[in-house]
Amino acid sequence: MGPPLEWVAAAYAGRPQITMPYGLGDTTDLTNALAVLKLAGLRAVVESHDTIRLPDGRRARFPTLTQRPRGEETDVDLLLLAPRTVTVTQIALAEQTATVLLVDVDRRRVWIDGKQALGTKERWKDAAPIYFTFAVARMLAVNGATFDGLVRAGLTPGQVDDALARLGKRVHRTDIGWESRYIGGLVDFAIACYPGPGAVRTRWTSDVPLIEQAERLISAGCRISGRAISDRPGYPAISKREMPYRVVAFTEEEVDMVALGFEPDTIGFAGTELIRPADPTVFLTAAAAGYTDRTDDIITANTLLRADFRNDDDAASLQEVRDRLQFLADTGYDLRHNLPN
Repeated sequence: MGPPLEWVAAAYAGRPQITMPYGLGDTTDLTNALAVLKLAGLRAVVESHDTIRLPDGRRARFPTLTQRPRGEETDVDLLLLAPRTVTVTQIALAEQTATVLLVDVDRRRVWIDGKQALGTKERWKDAAPIYFTFAVARMLAVNGATFDGLVRAGLTPGQVDDALARLGKRVHRTDIGWESRYIGGLVDFAIACYPGPGAVRTRWTSDVPLIEQAERLISAGCRISGRAISDRPGYPAISKREMPYRVVAFTEEEVDMVALGFEPDTIGFAGTELIRPADPTVFLTAAAAGYTDRTDDIITANTLLRADFRNDDDAASLQEVRDRLQFLADTGYDLRHNLPN
């Protein structure tokens, strides 16, 4: 920046000053947004200070801080959004509202008429093959399975084929089905490399004890995960330490948490963490393991691994789950192949 201009300071020194609210004189650069629209086949032109016109004649208004002069009201068909960072909420709005034109400049994506017209599709859909791959890894990790057994568990033949191909040399085919190439090799892989369930997580609080919170969530169709399952009947993997300060639960459907006695956490010390996963296989592998109240053991271990505040008890619980799975994998291999203990 050069030296200060004395005449500017002198001009501002006079009184009275004529001023406007902050920001009303600023301009908004739509250059890159127009370039992305052109890539989508929407060669737009700037029609007025806050409006662009598309090739089909429709007008899209960009929300600005500048108030439109009186008498210049023009009808527009679309609301143009071109934020610096596009959020999931804005994408949902564009997909549910035909009158929103959303431009993601950084990733060159465009939504118009409620549909994506340019760019890579929604990321959770791209992640589906990876989720199915880890589901197969979880079901093979301890006891192995036949191809038909994996299909009966709820996967399609195509999903199983793709998952086995992606697992590559981590698995091999034997006379009795598919299994980990190395004993217990898929256990650590599936725990440590699983990318997480993705999607939406909300935090809730309640006056009732954590054990009762877990029971209410299970009654609503949720699956409990993490260290909170240590108090579930018939689960010996996690030693009887003091209950954690948080219950983690997965749900497939919308849950009326208020009706269950919960309220949104506003302090940051929630008793319950509710996850509605993008991973469509969490409930599938729980059912394959025979669980109706909890996630499968590998998802449980990953929940412990990914805990926001993992304390010594959580770390010890994670080690216990892993050791149990490795023991079962070793024992299962001997039993399948008729080896001496």
